Amino acid sequence: MPVIPGRVPDALPREETSSGLVLPGPVETLDLARHVAPGGEWVLVLPAMLRLQDDDGLLHASLLAVPAWTRCVYYAPFQRHAINPDLDLWPEGYNQCHPLPVRSLHDVKRGGLFVVLELQSGDYLALLPLVGHQSAAWLRGDGEGLRLEAGTFGAAPAFNGELPLLAAVRDENLYRACARVWSAALRHPALAGVGRLRHEKIYPEVFDHLGWCSFEEFKLNIDERVIMSAIKGLAASDVPVRWVIVDDGHIDDGTRGSSPAVETQEGEGQVSTALDALRLHAATPHPEKFPRGWRPITEAIHGTRIRWLGLWLNFNGYWGGVAARHALDAELDAHLVTVSPGVKLPGERPVDGEKFFDALTRPARDAGFHFLKVDNQAGNLRKYAGRVPNAVRASASCRQGLDAAVRRHFEGIIGCMAHNNLCAFHQPVTQVMRCSEDYKKEDPWRARHHLHNSFGNMLWLGQTVWGDHDMFHSSDRYAGALMARSKAISGGPIYLSDSPENFVSGLILPLCFADGRILRPLAPAVPLPESVFTDPYEDDNAYRVVAPLPHGCAAAVAYNLTHPAKPVQGAWSADDHRHASALLSPAEAAAWSRPAEALLRYDCLTRLAALQNEPARYALAPLTDSFVIFSPVQHGWALIGDPDKYLPPAAVTRFEIAGDRVVLSAYEACEILVWRASGVVRSERPVVSVGHGLWRISLPGGDTPTEIRCLA
Repeated sequence: MPVIPGRVPDALPREETSSGLVLPGPVETLDLARHVAPGGEWVLVLPAMLRLQDDDGLLHASLLAVPAWTRCVYYAPFQRHAINPDLDLWPEGYNQCHPLPVRSLHDVKRGGLFVVLELQSGDYLALLPLVGHQSAAWLRGDGEGLRLEAGTFGAAPAFNGELPLLAAVRDENLYRACARVWSAALRHPALAGVGRLRHEKIYPEVFDHLGWCSFEEFKLNIDERVIMSAIKGLAASDVPVRWVIVDDGHIDDGTRGSSPAVETQEGEGQVSTALDALRLHAATPHPEKFPRGWRPITEAIHGTRIRWLGLWLNFNGYWGGVAARHALDAELDAHLVTVSPGVKLPGERPVDGEKFFDALTRPARDAGFHFLKVDNQAGNLRKYAGRVPNAVRASASCRQGLDAAVRRHFEGIIGCMAHNNLCAFHQPVTQVMRCSEDYKKEDPWRARHHLHNSFGNMLWLGQTVWGDHDMFHSSDRYAGALMARSKAISGGPIYLSDSPENFVSGLILPLCFADGRILRPLAPAVPLPESVFTDPYEDDNAYRVVAPLPHGCAAAVAYNLTHPAKPVQGAWSADDHRHASALLSPAEAAAWSRPAEALLRYDCLTRLAALQNEPARYALAPLTDSFVIFSPVQHGWALIGDPDKYLPPAAVTRFEIAGDRVVLSAYEACEILVWRASGVVRSERPVVSVGHGLWRISLPGGDTPTEIRCLA
């Protein structure tokens, strides 16, 4: 079914006042079975007209009647299993979007961002509330069923313009339904210029390399001495870190040495009151912490292998916004509005966001920083709510202004604390965005939630950005190894936060080559179909994810994330391999998939290989994983790659089969494994049989081709 722009369903009421304003009428029901046929898609946008917001600030409310379904996953902030499930920061999402399997839609939490239902018919229905330039829609349960609502969160009583509400797609393939619903939404004329799909963007070169971030090790306690010492330690380390983020703690918030120290408090799901009171004073670093500015930091990387510097900034200036009396550009006040006593933010016009973010980010560019990490994005809408005529328009202008500044000044950006649909939609440039709450060192409970949410959110968020799984400590005694392997399959940036002298090289080096370039999958890892609808904390099943690798291979991981902890079991099957293309574009998926005679499964932890002829069972103790590579067998050959890396096939740059001969090359010198169904493998390079059909071949690196052949 084609997209129907601006079609108004017959069931939607339109009550006009004597002045011509349209009031929300009684809540009516939209029958999705009627509007979304099997294989079809529907984008609901109400036509432009003058509307009044009701007493609850709503421009629209309706119930959604969904076809009969068997399983459902509902995406919203602060649901069950959250840091604090009772917390409700709506319309902020913080870093707290939780994919929650639900049995009923009558009582789901407000602020729903995305829904996927497995229908009784066997196909899937994906529902995406829309955010345009002036309004936002969301979902909630209200006792009667699933409710669709929309508004501006603003103070103006009237609204004039189109009202984007919902995109819905029904497809026999789970992943295709999720991809199509985003594509249908973003190509609708009402959302022109809002955002772009992930595969339409260029992944920044900096994030192809291993990085380091100051926050989890040092929190706010950074200054020139701390960062200079860290850079010195990183440069001397055997671990090839290539970029550094100077995280929170450098902002000039107007405090000086006599001010009381402030620590981060994130245990309740939000920043502390003390932090929230701090406001941006200047776009240059804190004069007491960095008395010589950024020059010593930017000069410290000269002559080292560290090539890129990133700077943490706050989307709102700082946690409490911009100080009324600030030291930013003199002309900037014409583009700021007062949102609460002593607090300013950019105005609603697009030019206001552009001017503010240029003033906020240009000093970092001029100082020599190459990319940004921009935090507290979802909190922006809540700061505007009820304080400006149209909070959605103001917040959208900020998002667009930030992306315009990144396009002009920087090589890339990591978005953070951005879990509402406004941030997910309004990102025409942003390539990478956090997909979970923060990682916390040696916190097993948080590790479980971090892993589940990081992977689970990619069905929703991964359509438009690569997911950032956050920094991690390789020295984490509980989850260091688990985190290292999960970062490898994530597809996003990989960056450490240990003090360099505490690096555990054995866990880090399998992530990257000697020059710091990381081995990456071709697309972000996503949950396998049954895990999309699994509660990994309470169910008895392993939580499983998969990602595509070069040469038609795939990496798959099973986790035991149960809480309270209990052992779980599971099994690998050939179907797991084909689901790896979930987040590839159609063209990428066609290039990745190719017919295979059979499928080889290689266990990266035991280093054993076997043909995937029947389900292969495994058992997992609490907070452990099973990590395997699937490799297609063609003409009797299958590739494993470098077994010393977490993603072995990604170490191989060329694997071309021509009957009984294969041409191979590698990025750097290494020994790789190939599998041969029968016969003896020979080459001019050293070749050794290691049993079970596996052969170890030494490759010279530098993409130099090596031929191997099979002798009968």
